Amino acid sequence: MARLRVLASVYACGPKWGSEIGMGWNWISHLARYCEVTVLTERGFQDDIAAAASVFCGAAEPRFYYIDVEDKGRRQFWKQGDWRFYWHYRKWQQRAFVVAGELTKKMGFDVAHQLNMIGYREPGYLWKLPLPFVWGPIGGHAQMPWRFMRILGLRAALKYTARNLLNAVQMRTHARVRVATTRAAALIAATEADQKAIWSVHRRRAVLINETGTRPLEARTGRSTYNADRPFRLAWCGFFVGRKGMPLALRAIASVPAERPVELHIIGYGPEEARWRALARDLGIDARCRWLGRLDHKDALDAMAECDCLLFTSLQEGTSHAVLEALGMGLPVICHDCCGHGDSIDEGCGIKIPVVSPASSIKGFTAAIAMLAGSPSLMTQMSRAAVGRAEALSWDNKARQMVEIYRRILHSGCSRTWPDDSTSSMRKHEKSE
Repeated sequence: MARLRVLASVYACGPKWGSEIGMGWNWISHLARYCEVTVLTERGFQDDIAAAASVFCGAAEPRFYYIDVEDKGRRQFWKQGDWRFYWHYRKWQQRAFVVAGELTKKMGFDVAHQLNMIGYREPGYLWKLPLPFVWGPIGGHAQMPWRFMRILGLRAALKYTARNLLNAVQMRTHARVRVATTRAAALIAATEADQKAIWSVHRRRAVLINETGTRPLEARTGRSTYNADRPFRLAWCGFFVGRKGMPLALRAIASVPAERPVELHIIGYGPEEARWRALARDLGIDARCRWLGRLDHKDALDAMAECDCLLFTSLQEGTSHAVLEALGMGLPVICHDCCGHGDSIDEGCGIKIPVVSPASSIKGFTAAIAMLAGSPSLMTQMSRAAVGRAEALSWDNKARQMVEIYRRILHSGCSRTWPDDSTSSMRKHEKSE
């Protein structure tokens, strides 16, 4: 079967990074196993990409075309969500479209793919090309649950109140987003919340593929099997900001019955640290909390591997790398049933807590922790299931899913037929409205 020729806009793409940059790199490096991929990316990643060319041994190396952004724009990259970031990012997309048009005339692609950044506010301009257009994974539609605003701290509560209101308006009124959504031959949603929003706002069906994947890790021989002869170790990993929900974790730890001794190993740093440490002291659990601070990626994985389970309390997120990495090393996950982690965790590899209210979440996290701490056999079962789930969510599986979407839209003649009317997940959404 002939390899498809794909033109991809991947603003953030680099092998030495996590988050959106690493996500872009992983998509491209895995799609390259199945397609001829031409990539438009920001020039700031050129040196890192050139140094990693050996990763493509055995697979066709993508062609990279590097497009400049102003120095101010490059600095704004780390302030995603700020209007100034989107100002520079839109200008970069305009330049990328000029290059895309020239390459399309010379090379003749099969598909144009707007791949990242994943936020729905900037669809780029590849939809203007005379090619089938794929957009996604698309994220950013999820709102902060209103009932949880009070646990965020005043500044974060004001920020997310404003974001919720602005988001509700933007997703319904952004003209270029509406045009790009209409022109797309296929839309990919990063989370179920994004999938539902795309249907609700644009009446377009989207395939659910979380934006990031796993690289299942080899078994770590240093990990000890939990058999209830020591405290149950929970890892918590993330940036210390309100949306991560750390107060819920601390209050749950304080509520676990004394006969179920637990420890919380906290990996991260951020502006809420002083407030959260004070809360741990006030709750009388400071001795049960190990504040490990900011760790590099390898040390963070080593710290997680010393634990038995990942406690993930985030309320507003895409698909967390920490959750997928935990699965890869066999850690069951206790999390909220929302965002990308809600899509990634099933009943075999973790416990999901409904997002109802802070009190309900604390009660649910407490019960889940106590149950796992008291059942080594269940922990062993869930640990095995976690590794299996990581395999299912691997980058390679996701790349093959994406290639199948490309082939389906080409087979259909580039009409709006993917997913087709038999898509069960969206039928469920239609019936609920």
